[in-house]
Amino acid sequence: MKLSSLNYFVEVATEGSFTKASEKLYISQPTLSRRIQELENELGVALFIRHSHKIELSEEGEKFLVEVNDVLKRLDNLAHMFDTQTSPHERPQVLKIGYLANFNMGKMYELLDRFKMNYPNLQFLMKQDTPMNLSDGLCSGEYDLVFDLSVYFQASENIEQVIFKKNHLQIAVPTNNSLAHKNKVDFADLSQETFILLERQQSPVIVDYVINQGIRNGFHLKANHYVKDLDEGLSMVSLGNGLAFLYSGMNDGSLEEKYRVKIIDLKSDTKGQNIVMAIDKNNTNNFLQELYRFVKKDLLKGDNKI
Repeated sequence: MKLSSLNYFVEVATEGSFTKASEKLYISQPTLSRRIQELENELGVALFIRHSHKIELSEEGEKFLVEVNDVLKRLDNLAHMFDTQTSPHERPQVLKIGYLANFNMGKMYELLDRFKMNYPNLQFLMKQDTPMNLSDGLCSGEYDLVFDLSVYFQASENIEQVIFKKNHLQIAVPTNNSLAHKNKVDFADLSQETFILLERQQSPVIVDYVINQGIRNGFHLKANHYVKDLDEGLSMVSLGNGLAFLYSGMNDGSLEEKYRVKIIDLKSDTKGQNIVMAIDKNNTNNFLQELYRFVKKDLLKGDNKI
């Protein structure tokens, strides 16, 4: 097993892209892909799950990354054993960050990039996940820091959190729908509509909430379609297949024009739907604590109006 292959693997894992990693490593993408494939063949497992436009670590890849980082850290310590000028902040470190899919997370990337400028050897392992997996993963140590819906942490005493993005429910309707002229609607206004819902495992809180709200208003939601993500849901709305719920935090202002739909605020008593940045209080990683304070300071400076 070549040391260079381990470094290549870490770079691909942290960048989440063969293209970005190859540019950073100054090697060709085919060469990098071949080296990773050779490493996988040597280990007898697939380290990455390859999708058409992205890659993500497999379960085996996540376990391997933890061990590889430990090996590389030990090697770095050996290299600097007699170097009294070496600061802990100069040694390679990885923070595992989980965040919600479909949401507009541009501010998150901006803050992480700014923080990393002070610690060039710090690497972020980024992964999208469902709200429940994010909260469970934070408690189990799978993630060091997550951006998740606050409702998933309401009963967690060991979690420290700060509001990252204000968030509330909205409804997407076809432009020719009778509700399209309104700026805000009640749940009672939806009694005669049919819906496109997210598959429950993607976000059980929002699915259960909207179903219960329908019952409280005297009707059962008629769901004709279940989808895996926002793109699929809004595409079906534009074709007139029903109405879809979404969060305001998913709406970057371009969705109405992109999908040719009308997005309306939904009157509700939803609680716990804000997106929070959360860490486990028992995690004493110095980089994590510094990152949390850095982001929190920026958020509070802006009064959380993100």
